[in-house]
Amino acid sequence: MAFHQRFRGRARQMLAALALGTAAFALAACGGTGDPLSDSSSAPGTSKVIVGSANFTESQVLGELYAQAMQAKGVQVETKPGIGSREVYIKALKDGSISVVPEYTGNLLLYVDPEATATTESEIMQALPAAIGEELKVLEPSQAQDQDVYVVTKQTAQQHGIASLDDLKKISANSILGGPSELQDRAYGPPGLEKIYGAKFKQFKPYDAPAVKVKDLNDNKIQVATFFTTEAAIRDNGYVMLTDPQSMILPQNVIPLARADMATNTAAVEAINAVQKALTTDELTALNKQVDSGQEEPHEAAAAWLKAKGLVS
Repeated sequence: MAFHQRFRGRARQMLAALALGTAAFALAACGGTGDPLSDSSSAPGTSKVIVGSANFTESQVLGELYAQAMQAKGVQVETKPGIGSREVYIKALKDGSISVVPEYTGNLLLYVDPEATATTESEIMQALPAAIGEELKVLEPSQAQDQDVYVVTKQTAQQHGIASLDDLKKISANSILGGPSELQDRAYGPPGLEKIYGAKFKQFKPYDAPAVKVKDLNDNKIQVATFFTTEAAIRDNGYVMLTDPQSMILPQNVIPLARADMATNTAAVEAINAVQKALTTDELTALNKQVDSGQEEPHEAAAAWLKAKGLVS
């Protein structure tokens, strides 16, 4: 095994331990009257399929694609959008609050197996079934991908010669990194940047509103930010996406993560897998833009795509 792969494997083990150590706190903090799981009326083993999604646009669009495709096949479906971060919806899957949720292959693997050393798409898919345990199942992966990516403005890139994550150590000591709140403890977040690339930032600033993050990056209130590669804001603002020479961020194919009992529902699984097979990265990017920039609701964008693909009538 090459040095870099061994190094990445050891680094991920150390970094992911921190993330897992904070999971209990994250779960405790998600209570309150706004909990989208609080009114769940389904229990493990029932026929209704409850589709959950995380608290960002793309996950909610994917959740709607799955739900509407299943409804078109006669499956009884309920949606619970915007549940929260991975710590929250994995727990919801296990306790039966939801049946299935959109996920991403690489990040899911590192979450359930901090010691994973898989780096390619095929290695990740080979490792996932055993890593997630018997109570959960992954369905078919999509060709559509959405990776986490670090970006800077063109001005910052040109002024400091920033093209890759390896270059961030030139500016990190005097710079602020912005991203979703959960990034702070992720293996590919600030801990990974410091351990793998030697870039320790002056401050991490959490954002729950992408539009505010975009404005602050454009106004130089933060100097580096994370986005998803399918977000329209990257292209709309001409941001420079930084390369990842050490493969700190794994391939992220869209993949449904389901309860094992839901995965025996043939009609539901076939409907979701049909979405997975038809979806492309470019189409996923366009769907996100329709919601974030075009002011469509996730269910509206999903319905139009499904109809165009012949997956609903």
